[in-house]
Amino acid sequence: MKGSWLGLGVLGVIVLVVLLGFGSYVGAKNTLVQKNEDVDRAYSQVNVVQQRRLDLIPNLVASVKGYVNEETTVLTNIANARAGVLGATDRASSIQANTKLDVALGPFFRLQEQYPNLKGSEQFTRLEDELAGTENRIAVERSRYNKTLEDYDVYVRQFPNSIWANMAGFHYRDEYFKGNPENSVAPKVDFSK
Repeated sequence: MKGSWLGLGVLGVIVLVVLLGFGSYVGAKNTLVQKNEDVDRAYSQVNVVQQRRLDLIPNLVASVKGYVNEETTVLTNIANARAGVLGATDRASSIQANTKLDVALGPFFRLQEQYPNLKGSEQFTRLEDELAGTENRIAVERSRYNKTLEDYDVYVRQFPNSIWANMAGFHYRDEYFKGNPENSVAPKVDFSK
């Protein structure tokens, strides 16, 4: 009689451990699904504001062309970078292409210093303000996306979630927006001119 109680006790403990493990797995998987969707949603928002920038660029370039015939290299670089963004097939290539577009837009904003009449163009000023606002929105959304992705990555790598994540097919994602490497070089200022 004592042996059967002991057997039932062991069986009860095993069933309890299995139920707790299954409950932990289900809870972790549901959280992983939610965090994965949060990452995708945050990236979609980045895409929305980046698309706004892509839509503004042709109008801005067209308004500048009348003033700046000599700066075709800058405008060509922007057009090529925009085409790269439109041709990106996955998230990693889209992030890389948008980084190239960020680099291509830098000289564009400096054009107004070389062409004072360009500043006076109402259309250029309006479009430049819209583009600058869009660049700010992009920075905010990229930051939110990176934070959401960081939250997901931390959760996936923490114990015991890492066990459940591997079992459920969720893995670390290194799809962060990173700063432009050219920004690490300090600009040279020369007041002698």
